[in-house]
Amino acid sequence: MPKRALALSALVALGACSHPKPVLYPTEFYNQQPPDKVKADIAECEAKAKEFVKTHKSEIVAKHTLTGAIFGAFLGIVTGAFTGDYGRAISEGAAVGGAAGAAGGAIQANSPDGVFMRFTDYCLSQKGYQPIGWK
Repeated sequence: MPKRALALSALVALGACSHPKPVLYPTEFYNQQPPDKVKADIAECEAKAKEFVKTHKSEIVAKHTLTGAIFGAFLGIVTGAFTGDYGRAISEGAAVGGAAGAAGGAIQANSPDGVFMRFTDYCLSQKGYQPIGWK
């Protein structure tokens, strides 16, 4: 069981390292900009968005962890009905569900929300770019 939790934690850590970035339409203005300037403008707009849009990442992860643990415990009750070992089935179900919920919460907390993306897109459009989506 601990090996599975460790592997799941490693996957969460890897997933938490990357997040979507704005995709810009290759207009004449965009094509005239050096790649370093485009990256700097994106970073500046994202920094402004982070400053303006406050997210509570720990609350998102905690909510998903609790939901996963409750769902896992429920599945443990069902499993315990078949095996006769309720205590072990419930505790293992809650542990696995909690780990899965934490993983899902960490991934969701790392993904930019709609307001963050719209703020960044607007900032970039004010600089002369034409954002067309996120990837």
